[in-house]
Amino acid sequence: MAKESASYKTEVIVALFKKRWDESSRSVSDPLVTLNEVSDAIREYNAAHPERRKPVSDRNPANFFKDIIRHRAPGNQMWPKWIFECGYTARQVTGENSCFEFAHIVPGQTEPFPSHVPEPSAATPAMKISSVSMPLASRRLGRSDESWLIQVVVRLRIIDTHLALFSSRRVIQVDHLQTGVKLGKNEIDAILLAIEETDAGTSESIVCCEAKSIKEDVIEEQLIGHVKSVFASLPISQNVAIPICVKTIAKSKIRVLEFGAVERRDAQDLLQLAIVSDAIYELVPPVPGI
Repeated sequence: MAKESASYKTEVIVALFKKRWDESSRSVSDPLVTLNEVSDAIREYNAAHPERRKPVSDRNPANFFKDIIRHRAPGNQMWPKWIFECGYTARQVTGENSCFEFAHIVPGQTEPFPSHVPEPSAATPAMKISSVSMPLASRRLGRSDESWLIQVVVRLRIIDTHLALFSSRRVIQVDHLQTGVKLGKNEIDAILLAIEETDAGTSESIVCCEAKSIKEDVIEEQLIGHVKSVFASLPISQNVAIPICVKTIAKSKIRVLEFGAVERRDAQDLLQLAIVSDAIYELVPPVPGI
């Protein structure tokens, strides 16, 4: 079934690309692919493959590309080799009926979806953090999903600790505001407020936190989408957003990645993020599900 699913997505992507590809100029006429176009392409695929036991659903096109980039290794295998040879990969686009857009590969790029987040190294700071403040009744219900990871991170104030110890920003207070915030097609796992010292006094920043399980990859486009959505959709006065990703990397070990802060005026045209701090936290005693 997994191979069948991969084959279907590869074929749909090729069909969408062919409608845009101009061989003479070796470019696409319109890189943006809408949700409606994805649904139409899935229906065309179903019509061309009546032998399938069950037609592919066209009801949730928003997940079509999201599922491809959620795991890099299978996503790279799924991406059509011909399209990559034409010099194109793709990136996720959300909002206003958008699904994804075809994008030029950069010089030296060897795979459709390269990782912009290196694995932890021997130089990555690592520390133990107490989990005894979590009630035993709560710990016994631990699960291996992102909502539980966020609950643990917030309850143990791991983001607060990270910003205090490893960030270059002079953070003096962190407050958890909301969990599971849906903004259009984006969902931010947690939003926090960071207050920091400045030469002029204090300033506030919005922290956008994304959670990833041990099997999922950190997706830069998701973090960028969170920043854009916060400024575009929330009635906030803060003009700085700090993207953070928390990821389970081993049993009861959580990696925290802080990315460079983004000014409101720069958010709309944001294309790339840079890691500015990175650390690993081991929960003691271990917490089930993490």
